[in-house]
Amino acid sequence: MNTAYKYQFKTLTVTLPVGDTHANKNIELPSGIQIVAAAKPNTTPDKFLNLGLFEQGQEINTPIDVRFWRDREIGNHMIDGFVPVNTKGSSEVEVRLIAPNGVLSTAITVQVVFVIVQHPTC
Repeated sequence: MNTAYKYQFKTLTVTLPVGDTHANKNIELPSGIQIVAAAKPNTTPDKFLNLGLFEQGQEINTPIDVRFWRDREIGNHMIDGFVPVNTKGSSEVEVRLIAPNGVLSTAITVQVVFVIVQHPTC
């Protein structure tokens, strides 16, 4: 990524309570030339916990275990290890947490960080 690009950050926190197998929350993302995301749970889940992204009810990023959404130290730029989001923004995105193997033994909160890459405004 060229350092001349502008980066806008948006965060969303979703909590999956004990006894539930799914939780969701929406966030409005501005438009950009690329959007990437990473997620950080407040604790390690005792089972798989999938995180997926949806736009207007349609899946845009397949639900996969939240551990795959972590920021990995790849490359020379901070966002190199983030997961690409399959939208250009200017829309509301739904973040869904899904416990596919049944309820977790403890509540879990996941913070999702979106980075919107935009052209500079100069």
